[in-house]
Amino acid sequence: MADAPADRIPTVTDPFPQPDEGPDAGAPLLRPRRRRRRAGRWIAAVLVAALAVAVAIAAPWNPQNRQAWADQWVVWTEPPPERIEQLAVDLTLTETGRRIFFASRPQLDGATDFQDHCPLEGGVVLGCYGGGGIFIYEVTDERLSGTVEATAAHELLHAVYDRMSRDDRARVDAIVAEVVASLPEGDPNIATVAGYAEKQHADEWHSRIGTGYLELPAELEEHYARIFADRSRVVAFEKARTAQIDEYSARIEQLSAELDAGLADLEQRSAAYDAAIAELDTDIEDFNRRADTVGAFPSQEAFQRERAKLLERQEALEQERVQLNADVDAYNAKIEELKSLDAQRAELYSQLDSRSAPAT
Repeated sequence: MADAPADRIPTVTDPFPQPDEGPDAGAPLLRPRRRRRRAGRWIAAVLVAALAVAVAIAAPWNPQNRQAWADQWVVWTEPPPERIEQLAVDLTLTETGRRIFFASRPQLDGATDFQDHCPLEGGVVLGCYGGGGIFIYEVTDERLSGTVEATAAHELLHAVYDRMSRDDRARVDAIVAEVVASLPEGDPNIATVAGYAEKQHADEWHSRIGTGYLELPAELEEHYARIFADRSRVVAFEKARTAQIDEYSARIEQLSAELDAGLADLEQRSAAYDAAIAELDTDIEDFNRRADTVGAFPSQEAFQRERAKLLERQEALEQERVQLNADVDAYNAKIEELKSLDAQRAELYSQLDSRSAPAT
């Protein structure tokens, strides 16, 4: 193959070959549904699989092809549970994607098992890939719908990355790095990935870019298309899983801004009201003192005019008092809404944290 031009990244080659040796080459790798088989048919299938693996072992050394055969052996001999099969369907996994996913023996864990399988160091952990296995915390709250699917896709891409050759990683890493460099400064993934050890950045970005962003460079889309037939479905799960929390957070941010502005306005208006009341009280006292003094007013009309003005000011300040009290009540109602939303968001976050679940 001719060298690629220096000014573009070469198209990523397929880092996940189908097993290309043995008597089963070209045959479908997976059956979409588990069926009961007679013992004789099952033994025959195992013998065919064993023969195919033996042929692969005898073949010239090729780490990726050997890994593909090892993965296929797990797929043949360890049919996944129905829930895992359904995840593969929901994520629109290709044959390659299904093979790697099932070979990673994905598990949906309750809190206790999940903590045994995945290290919990500080922040909330939803899944992990280690020792060739995928472990996913089974979040069941409907408000967090999409979390299990998005986590499964994320961890699957770690398994994919683990199987890539050094050259393929270098190519993919270069394209992913360009995408990361184009992200806006406030993108939350930037701060999150920065918290990982530097040696993990490329692997982590590979999973996050593949599950969280649409409209990627063609070479990268081609790479992810080997795993997901419709990657937009995966991105939709990623966005759905945080939709309710994002809604709470947006409203909390809005309320906080309104409360900050409202407090300043109420304080200014309250101070102005208190000053106006004090001034009115002084003017009323002066008016009453003069009303008790003979000749203080040149005429009855003058007396009535001044009295009417005082009553008008008094009525206007009473209306301001009523409005201030209504605005204070509205302000306090927002504080209560803020407290409630903050509590609901905290409770929702607790559904994502296996450490917050009751011991099982």
